[in-house]
Amino acid sequence: MIGAVVDTSTLAKVVAYSLAAGVGIAVIFGAGVSSAAAFVEAWRERRTAAGVAWAALAGVCVVCALGTVVLGIVVMTTK
Repeated sequence: MIGAVVDTSTLAKVVAYSLAAGVGIAVIFGAGVSSAAAFVEAWRERRTAAGVAWAALAGVCVVCALGTVVLGIVVMTTK
């Protein structure tokens, strides 16, 4: 009876994609926070090249995380 009301394959896909997106965003954001901390440490130790590299990585992580959130909002509003 419940199989007639709920499409379980579609529901399973939604759960899998949501889990993957949630874990992915958390990992990307965590890498951004970690690289920002490494940037501050490198900058205090006057390691300019390492500081620039850590800052670039932090920026890329923040842009990726925000882009993923925007993509999620666009997908939800178009379907």
